[in-house]
Amino acid sequence: MTTADTNLAAVVGQELRLPDIDPDYCVYAVYDQASCQACVDVCPSKAWILSDESLGLDTNACNGCGLCVSACPTGALHIAFPWVVRHFGGKPLTLFACEQAGIPGCNDLMPCVHALGIRQLMVMHTAGITDLLIAQGDCSSCGMICESSLLLPEKIERLNELLVKRHLAPIKLLNYSTAVWRKIYSQEEIISRGTLLKRRTFLSGASSRNLQQQMVVLDPLNRSECRTIPPGALLPEPASQTGDFWPWTPQLDPVHCNGCDACIQLCPTDALQLHNKDGEAAYRIEEKYCTGCNICADICNEDAIRPVAWEISMQRRIPLVEKSCTQCGNPFHLPETNPLAEENRCPVCLRASRQRLTA
Repeated sequence: MTTADTNLAAVVGQELRLPDIDPDYCVYAVYDQASCQACVDVCPSKAWILSDESLGLDTNACNGCGLCVSACPTGALHIAFPWVVRHFGGKPLTLFACEQAGIPGCNDLMPCVHALGIRQLMVMHTAGITDLLIAQGDCSSCGMICESSLLLPEKIERLNELLVKRHLAPIKLLNYSTAVWRKIYSQEEIISRGTLLKRRTFLSGASSRNLQQQMVVLDPLNRSECRTIPPGALLPEPASQTGDFWPWTPQLDPVHCNGCDACIQLCPTDALQLHNKDGEAAYRIEEKYCTGCNICADICNEDAIRPVAWEISMQRRIPLVEKSCTQCGNPFHLPETNPLAEENRCPVCLRASRQRLTA
């Protein structure tokens, strides 16, 4: 192989390690004043560059670790995840290994196992995989982990809190030697046969045996619809309206909310909704759709809403009072517990009136 061929192979190899970027799902495509910099914060090589004008990737600096993929709240980033499933102890077992694990001749390695995030873990759990076997090198010396990185065991620990509270099987991270990993890997791969399921069946979070079998065939970690699905959407509905943990929960303060609906209009996943049933208007919070993108908090001028992680849902419905402004004539609504709900003028006219008085 000539020097030119070697250089070309190196360039191609580097390009293949770069994350795929779907700009339509980036929070900045929804709101250009967003505060999200999850990919920037978690990148160990400082390859992501955020400025007031743009968000870009320095392809020469990117080491392909994939940590930005698990950090991205909306799933706008993706790398190819190896989907290796074997039978072990009568159960399906998923194997992942990093490039530093010392496994020569294996084509199913990933740069860093910590690139697996809550979304990927929930996709596997929905596919019926609860046991993971990981082979990895020394994380302290590989240069792919930074201080802000959340490691895979921590992610599994947090996710298991949600699963156990819903009486679901927790995810087990098995601890065996690299030699055992290689022995299990050398076994024949599971090839399941099942009814081809429609996209809606998967997105509904159904947990049937057909779904679990078919997902092994369909390579769920790399399917386009699985890359962006909110992790909470794969959890079953809670037994009660409140009291369950979620990956993300929008918390709205009705006392400070001015009813402008900006958060509802910009929420990319419909985690925030405006309902009007039988003449009774209300805000509805659908925690399962929240990804923690923070757009709602960024757009809110009253600091009345923010997404919080791993919290209990305390309210899912906020009743609204609907009125017509006696000054401008426009209709408006406010949460019932907002002190301004007793006024007959809308928040805009009230603010303008106060500004004139203080001028």
